[in-house]
Amino acid sequence: MKTDRKNGAREYVRLSDYRRSDMVYVGTVRSPAHRGAIRSISSPHLPRDYRFITTEDIPGARSLAFSGDSVPILAFGKVSYLGEPIGLIAGPDRKRVQEAIRLTRVVIEEEPASFSFEHFDSSRLLSRSRMTRGDVDAGMASAASIVRGEFRLGAVDHYYPEPQGAAAFYDYDKLVIVASTQWPFQLRNATANMLAVKPEEVVVRPTYLGPHLDGKLWYPSILACHAALAARLLGRPALLLLTREEDFLYTTKRAPFLAAYRAGIDEEGRLLALDARFSINLGAHGPLADIMTAKLCETAPGGYSCPAVRAEAWAVRSDLPPMGAYAGLGGASVNFALERMADECAAAVGQDPLAWRIVNAASRGDDTTGSPLKKSVRFQSVADTLLPVSDYLRKRSAYELLRKRRLDPEAPPGFGIGIAFAWQSSEDVRALAPDATVSVEAELRKDLGLLIRTSVIPMDERAIDLWKREAAEAIGIEPEDVHVETVATDLVPDSGPSAFSSGLGLISGLILQACSGIQARRFREALPITVRKTMRKKARKASILDGASWGGAVVELSIDSMDGAPIIRGIWLVACAGRIVSMEKARQSLQRDAARAISNCVSEYFAPDAAPGTASALFSYAPLRLKDNPPIVVAFTDSGTGGDPGGIGELAFSAIPAAFANALSQAWDRSINKLPSGTGVMRGGSGT
Repeated sequence: MKTDRKNGAREYVRLSDYRRSDMVYVGTVRSPAHRGAIRSISSPHLPRDYRFITTEDIPGARSLAFSGDSVPILAFGKVSYLGEPIGLIAGPDRKRVQEAIRLTRVVIEEEPASFSFEHFDSSRLLSRSRMTRGDVDAGMASAASIVRGEFRLGAVDHYYPEPQGAAAFYDYDKLVIVASTQWPFQLRNATANMLAVKPEEVVVRPTYLGPHLDGKLWYPSILACHAALAARLLGRPALLLLTREEDFLYTTKRAPFLAAYRAGIDEEGRLLALDARFSINLGAHGPLADIMTAKLCETAPGGYSCPAVRAEAWAVRSDLPPMGAYAGLGGASVNFALERMADECAAAVGQDPLAWRIVNAASRGDDTTGSPLKKSVRFQSVADTLLPVSDYLRKRSAYELLRKRRLDPEAPPGFGIGIAFAWQSSEDVRALAPDATVSVEAELRKDLGLLIRTSVIPMDERAIDLWKREAAEAIGIEPEDVHVETVATDLVPDSGPSAFSSGLGLISGLILQACSGIQARRFREALPITVRKTMRKKARKASILDGASWGGAVVELSIDSMDGAPIIRGIWLVACAGRIVSMEKARQSLQRDAARAISNCVSEYFAPDAAPGTASALFSYAPLRLKDNPPIVVAFTDSGTGGDPGGIGELAFSAIPAAFANALSQAWDRSINKLPSGTGVMRGGSGT
């Protein structure tokens, strides 16, 4: 793949653009059953230059090991979900490959399958985490009121612009992998382990990532192994590109989520104790299980102050395709439940939901999250910007009067407005790769141009503008003289995963450290000067809220009198994320995220346990069309000029679902605790 070293342009922006004259196409033979033992596999006679590949052809590791769990590269002995890869067929003609797959017969001795995660035994437990601070039982005993709530989020597809896939070819003695991945070095190491070669013998060149929403952390490694194995065995370039149907049915989704909260509050509504239990359905394999359950527990109290907190989380295995991250490691799901709980607590003591949140917000020195906060939670700062642009207080009062004074108590009030706060940690990259070496290089060349080397691929190009501007200022050159090296594992150091948008501040800080190192040596040593900086491991764990970005959302809606569907009248989203280099790009990014977040709430209904593995699920999955998007207003606190830069990629997905459910609860005059809303709420059902 040719690249322009100066501007980092890629020849293959999309994997579907990949073409080689002697290329073979790779297709996947999949399990016809949800669960069972593989008894036999029979493929048709294949002509020359075609090959049927099974796990027996793998020269090295047969499983992808990741964070305490392993995923078979090709199933061996048994299958764990409908559509699990069992074999590959590769050849120069795509149609013949697909025909050969259709004629292949796989016999499975089927076993009873389990799809749910609400009830499970120890054999299905992937991970369990627990967190306790203070005496929760004593807090509950002294509480004036105990508020309970159960909250659910369903599976959501990442719905990439292009289906996932991978290409592989040999460039002399190096195997080159072309794939859309958030973690190039993890993909490189997985492929090398599978082929039993040194990592340096594999080069990964990522294609365009786009709005990945953290769905390309580990799954692209499976596809890369498939393409690499075909290229190795056939000695020709290989391309594996999933169909849209395959991508939808078999790649990772947001893990279905269930939360049960109990909150003990005093007469004034202050939190005395929180007790939370979470369970997530990670499907057949859970490479992120340990990380996600720990994340669920530590984010249970969110930005609220509470002297006693107890949280327990379970990651459950089921016979569904793997589930996992979606715009974070599960913190957004917890925030949905917590912000719904905030409205329920406010209602229990007759307080305004906003006032309850401000009173219970954690202040400087609060140790609810384990370590004393260095700065107070920014709910008030966000509210100061959010309230004027949304006119929340006036509308909330008007809709409350309408709800209380309506003539027909059986009819819904029909109008609602909801508010929710959110936050985004700057520590998720450390959590995902606690033992990884996260490094950045900067090189000041003889022509006084600066070259930055990092393997992080920002989802939003504004991050690259930020790096260039800050590096130029630190060195004393023009931003036009700063270039970012093309991401390839043979050109850049391992900077960890391009995950959660929260790595923005981390990478920016390492770049500035490298530039400071160059400045210290600049007039003492001859050019070029290269400085590498590596993330330090923290000796003491700080509060997860320190360095976080903050946000808030207001959603206003009405209920269609004919069919009961919610009509979104407006969305207002405010971010408090430190210094913003390009306000316009940041605003566009948040508007895009807000549109996708509300689409997740109202129209992206997918129940994999209802009809797992059926193509009809794809055709009934309907993200909002561009013309159907509601008015979206985005604003920034401090005009986006203060503090270190922070991530914004999770804020919309954390705040908007809860704000939507809060608004819908007011409009229906009953608690709406389940999203996506689906046909139940859309047509006037219970939704709980």
